[in-house]
Amino acid sequence: MIGLIDVNIRYVYGIERVTLAFYRSSGTYSGKIKGLWYPIVGIKTNTGRFTEFSDNINYILTHTTKNGSADKGWLVKSLFFGNQFADKYLMKGFSVGPHYNKLLEIGKTLKNLYESKNFYKVDSLDAQYLNAEVFSRDTYYKNFHTQKENFETFIVDLYNQSLL
Repeated sequence: MIGLIDVNIRYVYGIERVTLAFYRSSGTYSGKIKGLWYPIVGIKTNTGRFTEFSDNINYILTHTTKNGSADKGWLVKSLFFGNQFADKYLMKGFSVGPHYNKLLEIGKTLKNLYESKNFYKVDSLDAQYLNAEVFSRDTYYKNFHTQKENFETFIVDLYNQSLL
């Protein structure tokens, strides 16, 4: 299961509504918890190097993914598993730094919403749909920046935090 959720993120330029993508874990790999929702950047739409996102995001994914490439259909989550020196008590998959607690809280909230059947199902949600949503050039109501600008700023911040 893949989900999209709108959240408010505080930037230096103010609070903006941003769509984030999460996936529901089967709990089978890397110690992830079954049923918990983990953040993703998007879904790989072609096999090979990262070319389907923005230049900044492609750069980040190239530097946070084994061999700088992935197969078509891969959930782009490597950024959230970064920094091998992170606190060993932090749950893997929710980044490091100031965003960790909020991303984990969103993951738990999505788990509860899914288990209580309190969500809207989109049958047409595929890689193209998901990527188009998180990289949309639309400006949400009362925002000053586009979804793409806000999302990219968020991802760049996560990457910079993983380097500390």
